[in-house]
Amino acid sequence: MHTIRKRMRDAQRAFPLAQCGRCGGELYEGAAVWYLDGRRLCEDCTAAWLLEEFSACRFCCGEVRG
Repeated sequence: MHTIRKRMRDAQRAFPLAQCGRCGGELYEGAAVWYLDGRRLCEDCTAAWLLEEFSACRFCCGEVRG
């Protein structure tokens, strides 16, 4: 009987390389990661973080700014 070795690693057995600084989700090799404000953020949390950070710049169209 011969042993056949897999050429590609099983993605379901991969260990996370890091953790998202906002949601705590696991980050795996090849995942999009953003370094913002000294934290690693996953792609899903990046948009929410940016909207919170720039909320002071948000105005309604036609609103008078003082």
